[in-house]
Amino acid sequence: MESIILVIAFLVVIFGSKPLFDSLHRKREGEELIGNPWEEIHAIPGYKDARKVAAFYPLKGEPNILPILEQLAEEGRLLLPRCTGETTMEFCHVQKLKRDLVEGRFGIMEPRGDIPAYDGEFTVFLVPGTRFNLTGERCGHGKGYYDRFLAKHPDAYKAGIATPGQISVEPLAQKPTDIKMLQIIICRARP
Repeated sequence: MESIILVIAFLVVIFGSKPLFDSLHRKREGEELIGNPWEEIHAIPGYKDARKVAAFYPLKGEPNILPILEQLAEEGRLLLPRCTGETTMEFCHVQKLKRDLVEGRFGIMEPRGDIPAYDGEFTVFLVPGTRFNLTGERCGHGKGYYDRFLAKHPDAYKAGIATPGQISVEPLAQKPTDIKMLQIIICRARP
């Protein structure tokens, strides 16, 4: 044990403590789990050809997908959810984030009330959650908004979007109504 401490002290003196600290900090924060989320999202099967992509507006600390939302809005392909009841939601076509969104239930930015619900085909979902594992299990906030909506679209591609801190290596408790993700993409948290 003493020899290990001596080696670490020697490395700190020779190479400086900042690189060692940065390496330990990245591992602690789960940074090594993050690939290239921009490329991974663009590589989702059907993403490039999808007329619309259903996504979510991240709260502080949730995955920072704002650049993806901006791009989808510019392309006229962005759908964002709006709560319509205690356990129901609908998606609406959003063209401009600043103009078309208002703070809704739970402090989440959602489409204004005068924007009609989208009634077309859903082929790709970018799905939020509170916890994911790499086999696709997902935990939401407990009300089942997403699980109910996703169940209506069994053929759509469902990608869970998570921060490193939302990833569990253990199996997650799942109910029969919980919808499994086909892919988990890990992003940095929104500041």
